[in-house]
Order: sequence, then structure tokens, then C-alpha cells
Amino acid sequence: PEKYGIANFMTSMLTAGTRTHAFRELHDEIETMGASLSIGAGGLATTFSAQCLREDLPRLLALIQEVFTEPDFPARQFQRIKTQLLTFLAIQAQDTAAMADQAFDRAIYHTHPYAIPDLGFPHTLQAITREDLEAFHQQYLGPKGMVVAICGGVQPEEALGAFERTLGAWVNESQQAQPELPPVEPLRGIIREHVTLQEKSQTDLVLGTFAPKTTGPDFLPAQLGNEILGQFGMMGRIGESVREKAGLAYYAQSDLGSGLGPTTWQVAAGVNPKNLDKAIALIRDELARFTTELVSEEELSDVCSALVGRLPLSLESNSGTASALLNLERYQHGLDYIRQLPAKFAAVTREDILRAAQTYWQPDNLVIASAGVSLS
Repeated sequence: PEKYGIANFMTSMLTAGTRTHAFRELHDEIETMGASLSIGAGGLATTFSAQCLREDLPRLLALIQEVFTEPDFPARQFQRIKTQLLTFLAIQAQDTAAMADQAFDRAIYHTHPYAIPDLGFPHTLQAITREDLEAFHQQYLGPKGMVVAICGGVQPEEALGAFERTLGAWVNESQQAQPELPPVEPLRGIIREHVTLQEKSQTDLVLGTFAPKTTGPDFLPAQLGNEILGQFGMMGRIGESVREKAGLAYYAQSDLGSGLGPTTWQVAAGVNPKNLDKAIALIRDELARFTTELVSEEELSDVCSALVGRLPLSLESNSGTASALLNLERYQHGLDYIRQLPAKFAAVTREDILRAAQTYWQPDNLVIASAGVSLS
């Protein structure tokens, strides 16, 4: 707890210099190839993405291996990156959307680790030392559980050979297993949270509940239902009711979370502070309709067509295909999952969507979080 944010801090330092290449040398090497490399940490995983010319793939993979296995955590870059992270947190603390999100997470996750922001807090970042980063890197960053997807104009055998000589040869005997995530506590009643940020012209609102498991049977009906609720067209029913008709919001939409851990199903909106209560009431009216009435045949047909239509678009780029492959592996869907998706979408009925809505959206068990000027 006294070192919250250490995973993000550690990954931010990986490209700050290695035992072989100093900061400038490392970035000159990447720029010389015309390549890119980004690394980040979320709640469950360290992620990295890279792009390069086909002929530079072995060279870039070797550089990624060096970055992961030989970081130097140079003192000068340590202070610079810590200052950047603290500055970002100070800016974020005045952002109504970010503060509403954090208030929502605190309220819904309660004592669960997901209640803690990935970046940590100013006082926990201040407490982290270079030695902490080195120890954390040695204990937790390693190849066990790593999934890599490569896509582009390279033959599979060529890519596999380059991988096996670099990241595939990575060994960290000290790597500890990731702790098991505890279960979340079910919502009981309406939880209302507000973060006061004076002199703000906009109040941001997040209203939500827990989502079905991404790998569970309720996810596809919930995904189609979410498109109808607050995504399709001009942000679905929520956007039509709250933004278009009532004119109460600058934006209003719903979002169904996905991931290997417990995720949430949210409605978010940005409103004039004086319209906050009206917007909450309208959103709850739409949720009541969503959980008591079947969606129309036309709505279901439209969102099915839209989701199926997006599938080939999502695979038109190398990065899109690599991302799809990564998700197929992480969620253990199988390589034919995308081919099966149109039929899976078509099999979802209006009754399935209503059942999912009623299971996860319970009007008396909600978290309502907002950030902006005082409510009084």
C-alpha cells in the first residue's frame, strides 16, 4: 500500500536506459530503424507494442529483450520521470472526468485492488526509490504468462526464429507468481460519491454496476445490449434521451468493460452542473426501460449488422490483427472465434438481452459518482 503505482513507475523507466545503451543511445537506436516501442502497466499486466520494418524485426526484438532484462534505472531519468508522473497526477486531480472515474472505482471496488489507480497517489510515488524499482522489476517482470502476437509482411518461421533467439530465450528464475485477485463484494444499495472541484464549468458523471465476465455466456448479449443502450449511432438510447432530446449533456454514453478481472458496466456523461440531478434521473429512467422492456427487432438487427461490419475493419491493419490475436489467446477463444462471431451475434435474442440487463442492472444497487462544483 505504501508503494502504490510502482508497476507503472517501473515500466515508465524501462526505456530510460539499459546497461548497454544510455537513454539517448537507446532512443537513437529506435529512431534509426524508424521504429516505435511503447510499454505500460495496467491493473493485471505489463503491455508493450512495437512497430518496425520487416528487416528490422530481429534487431527490434533484441532491443526489447534488452529493455526488459537489463534496465539501468539511471538516477537522472528516475528523478525526471518521477517529476513527470507527479505533475500528471496534479493535473489529473483537477480533471472532472478522471476524478469521477476514480470516485466510481473506489465506491464499486471498495477493498478490492481495482479500487486503486494504476498510477498510485502523490505520497506513494514520492516514497518509491530506485532500489524499489529494481527489486520490483526482478521479482515481477518475467516471461511466465507472456503472450506475444506478431503481424505483418514477415513469414511465420522467420518471426518465430527471431522471437526464440530474443524474448523466447528470456529466463527470470526470481519471477514471482502474480497474486490471485480476490472476489468483489456485491453491490448493496445506492452508493453516491461526489468529488468537489470548484470553479469547473462541467460536472462529469459515472453511473454503473458490475459487468458479466468477458469469457462468460452473458457477455455477448450484454455487448449487443450495450450497443443499444449507449453506443450505436449518436450514443444509443442514453445519448438520444439525455443529449439529443433533453439537451442535458455534452456527451452521454454507456461502456461495457472487458478483461480477465472483474469489470464494470457504466453510463458516463458530462453535464452542466445545474443539470446533474436531471441527467441522473433520465439515465435511471432509460435503465428502467432497458431492464423491463424487450429491445426492438430493428434495434437488435441494426447493432448486429454494425458489429459484424466492424470485424473486417478491425483486421485491416497490422496492429488491429495483432491485437485481435492477442485477445484470442488471452481469453482462450480459439483461432476460429472471429469467424464464428457473426453466427454468435445472430443467435442472441431480444430475451437474452433483457435477461442480461435484468441480471446486471439492478435499479436499487448502483454506484453514482460525479466530480465538479459542490452539490450544495
